[in-house]
Amino acid sequence: MTDAPARSPRNRKAQIHAPRLLLDIGNSRLKWAWQADAGLGDCGVIVHAGEPAVALPSLAPVQPAEVWISHVTGPANEAPLAAAVRERFGRAPHFARSAEQWRGLRNGYAEPARLGVDRWLVMVAAWSEHRVATCIVDAGTALTVDGFDEAGRHLGGIIAAGLLTQQRAVLGQTRFATREQGTTYHAGLGLDTEACVSQGAMLACLGAIDRALSATAAVRRIVTGGDASVLLPHLHGDWEHRPDLVLEGLRVLADDR
Repeated sequence: MTDAPARSPRNRKAQIHAPRLLLDIGNSRLKWAWQADAGLGDCGVIVHAGEPAVALPSLAPVQPAEVWISHVTGPANEAPLAAAVRERFGRAPHFARSAEQWRGLRNGYAEPARLGVDRWLVMVAAWSEHRVATCIVDAGTALTVDGFDEAGRHLGGIIAAGLLTQQRAVLGQTRFATREQGTTYHAGLGLDTEACVSQGAMLACLGAIDRALSATAAVRRIVTGGDASVLLPHLHGDWEHRPDLVLEGLRVLADDR
């Protein structure tokens, strides 16, 4: 199968000279990046503890030309986020939305708006680069896997609890404390309760990824998200580690508006 590059989505009218601020707001972290032109510049991560609007004032004191937001924190957070952006930067933000299609990439949901925007954006980013069958794993608070074929048809996906979410669900009911990020994982068996739980979470994630991958016939495999570096050594085959893929998809949509 020929790895045919997609036509560049760049809209020349959308080029800006002042930096554009891109925000990827997940369930526990806010990732930000500045875009001056075609790529991502300075970027960082803030833990927002369930209140992403409160984290905005800590961003660098640069006035962006535009603010674009991807968030999965629920409709109730959108108004506070918009108000915080107006207060901090003096302008209304643009919120990314999942769509029925983008340049040949077709959302597989019967109700396209119900697909998580983060899942849509990682597919947009990947499709904008190469129009080949692709599987994308986003490993964070939740573990998601999505695939599309070489024709741009979204094949569907899965949503499961992420590594730490699984451990907290089990260990939170016991006298043991959940281990923090950085635990040494291996795809094997544990020899104490905490290790058994952490290894169970790892094997559950790997099994979910393997089974979902087998349903996609993907020739390109991408892993992103906060736990990507933990999972990556245990994934079979060739995988691309793309930690900023949601932000890249947000940039593509912003450029193409």
